[in-house]
Amino acid sequence: MKFSMNQSADGPETLNIQKAPHLLYAGQISNNPHWKFSSHKHDNLSEIVYICDGKGTFIIDGVTYEASKGDILVYNKDVLHEEWSNPDHPLKTYFCGITNLSIEGLKDLHVIPSGINPVIRRNKYSSKIETYVSEIFDEAALQAEGYEMICQHLLTALITVIHRIIHLHHQDTSTEKNDSLSHRIKEYIDKHYTRSLSLEDLAEAFFISPYYLSHVFKEEKNLSPIHYLITRRMGEAKRLLVSTNLKIREVAQLVGYDNPNYFTMLFKKFTGESPKRFKQKHMEKLFYHK
Repeated sequence: MKFSMNQSADGPETLNIQKAPHLLYAGQISNNPHWKFSSHKHDNLSEIVYICDGKGTFIIDGVTYEASKGDILVYNKDVLHEEWSNPDHPLKTYFCGITNLSIEGLKDLHVIPSGINPVIRRNKYSSKIETYVSEIFDEAALQAEGYEMICQHLLTALITVIHRIIHLHHQDTSTEKNDSLSHRIKEYIDKHYTRSLSLEDLAEAFFISPYYLSHVFKEEKNLSPIHYLITRRMGEAKRLLVSTNLKIREVAQLVGYDNPNYFTMLFKKFTGESPKRFKQKHMEKLFYHK
């Protein structure tokens, strides 16, 4: 399937969808004021999130955003992100995972160009976006005959409207990369989080003292390097728990823990529930394409 959007009254715009999107999953977050998903990324899909109500904080590719009702968040493949709800204004969201997508001029599995702001603010198309994502969720939950084709068309429409919004609002595509020491330490942890890393290991990698490394990192990131390492691992563990059928011990090993009991203890400390319970609770509102 090849979809093309040519010039419109709003100006020149071409969107050539060379491989139509496939729905991998659709889900909903609601009634959980303390919901949080630690830092993680998707290496085989992109994700679109629509905020129906409430407010939340999102760290996407190292930049912090506040988002609320009517906003859209787009996570391209391999983009690191972290999300949590505002307890006073709990988030209600729809989200969907997308595979197979290929748009001319973009990397495979990228919904939007890499430089585009990943948070698209509430606009005149927000109600249309909400209709699309809610129908995708309903179709994925029901899985009646022909739902795959309906979801594919809805996803195509959703992505097309997102590109229309970007075009109309001429969003700034420049995001300045932080090259500070703390940012380089963070990138190193992000790349090597599955390894056995101590503060001394990090300090040796950057040829500085453990004390100085910890001080610099905490000054800018507001948490210690080791705390960030654990948070990063917990984020990836959450992703694996809800997107695979791996056993707890297998998830533990993939995120850097040889001892599954220690992993379970840390997971419960950081999330408030066991890995098993987290998986069960999250799967209640997550529907996979079969």
